[in-house]
Amino acid sequence: MRGFILAAGLGTRLRPLTEVLPKPLVPVAGVPLMQRAIGQLADAGVGEIGLNTFHLGAQIADFVGDGAKFGVRTTVFDEAPAILGTGGGLKNAEGFLRDGGDAFVLANGDVWHSFDLRVLLAAHRRDALATLAVFRAPHRPELHQVFIRDVGQGRGEVAHIRGAPQQTPSDFAVIYSGVGIYSTRLLDLLPGGGVEACLVRQGLVPGMAQGLRVDTVELSGAWFDCGTRAEVLRASAYALRLRASAEPRA
Repeated sequence: MRGFILAAGLGTRLRPLTEVLPKPLVPVAGVPLMQRAIGQLADAGVGEIGLNTFHLGAQIADFVGDGAKFGVRTTVFDEAPAILGTGGGLKNAEGFLRDGGDAFVLANGDVWHSFDLRVLLAAHRRDALATLAVFRAPHRPELHQVFIRDVGQGRGEVAHIRGAPQQTPSDFAVIYSGVGIYSTRLLDLLPGGGVEACLVRQGLVPGMAQGLRVDTVELSGAWFDCGTRAEVLRASAYALRLRASAEPRA
């Protein structure tokens, strides 16, 4: 199974920092988000990783190189002159993703988490369109936009996303963490031709409308959406505490 990191975003909420530094290279506790994302995929056994770039993409490509310094092989898909969105970026890398088998691991390049991705890999069932790692963060109620039906043991099935399909009274809301396993069947749903597309609106939602199942799993650990300076600082403080607790005492 191959991995893919979405790294083309403009980082508008982090300006002026992201006017000179692409969001995936923003450091959390001294470690760039991209470095951590690659390391976590590698720890889960993913050795072939693709990533899309657009804004200040040359910096990301230079940082990643061929992936050897991280113990993986990387392929960069630059989207200049036009950003393709979360769905268009995957469609642009369709050949790379399909060559890795019938599913791939997707990670957003602007999140910090402490999930064990091996648990996510083990949870994915081949007949599902996707298995999403979900999270609950009481301090970010605006992000709870994925409604799921509980099937027990920390697992669920997506009932609707942002209002589509129809919500039922028993559904409860969670955050999609930006990390998931996706069947390559998702690529069949996305428009080709190098147009901008959304992974959710033009991939997951139409797939669910066709009767394809989208599973969820709640993973233990911490999660931060590092799209704002406040969340970068929160993630950094947490990471430093985690690091300190792991250091051997004299």
